[in-house]
Amino acid sequence: MKLSAPKIEALADQLLDALADIDGVLFQDDDTALRSAITHVITDELMVEERLDAEVHKMLQAYKYEITMGRLSYDDLYRKLRNKLIAERRLVL
Repeated sequence: MKLSAPKIEALADQLLDALADIDGVLFQDDDTALRSAITHVITDELMVEERLDAEVHKMLQAYKYEITMGRLSYDDLYRKLRNKLIAERRLVL
């Protein structure tokens, strides 16, 4: 993950404070539960890229023989497949 847990918690705190300062925003739960939910959402969003990369690596195992024989470039296949999945799933990384 690109951010450590303390940094994610700090971001959640900042976001919660910013929302609390906006007139008309009312929370339906206590700060601890909201902070936990925000932390979970941020962590999940940061994990999207890691899950995508793991999926691409797994998919490329099917081409392992061609790659090791030098017929295909792993880097080129990785980049093309990753970009294809990003476009198909409309991911924002």
